[in-house]
Amino acid sequence: MLIQELPGLEFGFAMGQETSLNMSGFGGNAVLFLVDGERMAGETMDNVDYNRMNLDNVGRIEIVKGASSALYGSNAVGGVVNIISRENREPWTANVNSRFNSFGNEWRHGANFSFNTKKWNSQTSFQHTAIDPVDLPKAHSSEEIAIELMKKAQGLPYDESVLEDDSNLSRLYGQKTYNVKERLTWRPTERLTLIGRGSYFFRSSERDTHDYHFNAYSAGLKGRYHWEKDRLLELSYAYDQYDKANFLPGGSRTHDHDYSNRQHVLHALYSHAFGRNSLIVGADFMHDYLTTYQFVDNSSHSQNNIDGFAQFDWNITDRLNVVGSVRYDYFSASAQKALTERLAVVYKMPWMTFRVNYASGFRAPSLKEMYMHFDMGNMGYMILGNPDLEPERSHNFNIAFERTRRINGGGILDGRYNFTLMGYCNIFDKRITTIDGGLYEGMESALYWNEEGIKVWGVDVSVGHIFDYGLSFKLNYAWMHETGNVFFSQFSQPRSHSLTWRVGYNHRFSRHYALDAAFSGRSQGKPQSGRKDVDQGYTICKLMLQHHIWKGININTAVDNLFNYKPKSYFYSSPLTTGISYSIGLSVDLDEIL
Repeated sequence: MLIQELPGLEFGFAMGQETSLNMSGFGGNAVLFLVDGERMAGETMDNVDYNRMNLDNVGRIEIVKGASSALYGSNAVGGVVNIISRENREPWTANVNSRFNSFGNEWRHGANFSFNTKKWNSQTSFQHTAIDPVDLPKAHSSEEIAIELMKKAQGLPYDESVLEDDSNLSRLYGQKTYNVKERLTWRPTERLTLIGRGSYFFRSSERDTHDYHFNAYSAGLKGRYHWEKDRLLELSYAYDQYDKANFLPGGSRTHDHDYSNRQHVLHALYSHAFGRNSLIVGADFMHDYLTTYQFVDNSSHSQNNIDGFAQFDWNITDRLNVVGSVRYDYFSASAQKALTERLAVVYKMPWMTFRVNYASGFRAPSLKEMYMHFDMGNMGYMILGNPDLEPERSHNFNIAFERTRRINGGGILDGRYNFTLMGYCNIFDKRITTIDGGLYEGMESALYWNEEGIKVWGVDVSVGHIFDYGLSFKLNYAWMHETGNVFFSQFSQPRSHSLTWRVGYNHRFSRHYALDAAFSGRSQGKPQSGRKDVDQGYTICKLMLQHHIWKGININTAVDNLFNYKPKSYFYSSPLTTGISYSIGLSVDLDEIL
């Protein structure tokens, strides 16, 4: 969903084929992912486990590009993605759904149930996915590559394109997932709301020599109390745990404990609206605990994060709005302090909205980056943590123009359109990465370190139009340029130009049949690194049809990679496709049928 909507955003692979994110030049550890405003514990190669995000019961997704730590705290260096659950208003709903995708013979099954009374609202969801391993084709066989290498060594004419086919991916591992979630809301009075939630997630992935198992447990309780309409007090507690374990073919574990990250978060917020203005103040306490064999003597480490924040929303006139935010954070393990700010000015004219924004961001060094100490893959190559790491810092400046208008009468077709143009600069400093650590006890090593000086410049353009007779289109373009020590790696290849588009059509043909159709695509330009061994840009298109057959029955069909694009070589950052693929799904709303 994200790659179809946001240019400049790509998902690829990191080591071990764990999903890796690149968003406008920033990796997964610089983009904060939230579910209903709550953080997720655990990470795999600097990314959260994106498989935990069940989109069956999502109401909306809020996306902030650029630094946002004054509002969201650590890790909001390059952006924030907040997935917000839907709260059904109907007395009860029940849905079962299933989908098959030809890529990897993937099956996804889901079920959702909810009920709503004046005082109670419950949302329950279950999802299971299973995907087979996928063998990736090579453009040239190993024998063909060996022949061309021999020609080159002998000084004979050779085909360089064959030698460039050095794919580092030949097979995608299969996996299975289970995801169960419950969210219960109780309103004992008109002013008091209590929300309880719990979830369990399991994922298994079959590798060449062992199996990976991932478990996640999440729970929380939140209370909201309204003093009339202008004052709100919110208190919450959240718990999240993420575990990883490796199993050999015989069923035995490779380590007594591979990885377990647990987070306890206490949150308090007070909001007060007076007149045209509002004030929000709050504080958080988070206890972060991590134990893994990758620490010395299989030990554990923990740290506490304490923060306080305030935001003032000042509506000076009907047209002019100013929002200021400030946040202070303290991390106990690294004894690091951070002060982050945000200032936004919005001026609304009859024909245009003008926005100017400055925001700072930071990311505190993680427990892994400070204390890691292990032989990677038992290959005699040590990864060493650094307790003296400083937080990553970013400063984001952007300016935007937005125009939205409805056209009526005068012989012009009724419709709505919007246009947005935004330019930004993100100055990134103290990036946490690894450098050559020399020899450690006779082994080569890599040491976590702070790197200086990266600037990301960019322009985002979005234009869309919705016609009243069911036709719509949307076009998004992003240009980005990085200077300094850029983020190039085998896992992330920032691209200067990227484009997404979507043409949609919806129409009810009869009482028992309606159609939603969409033709969408994304184009990615050449990577800024200019490496010949990485795919040099691509375009992938998708056609989706949703058939509303009868009340509550929907059949979804899709053709992905419509024009059968295939990478010349497969790398961690290549689009994961072997050509055209098909999917068909059935969704049944039992409440509408009954």
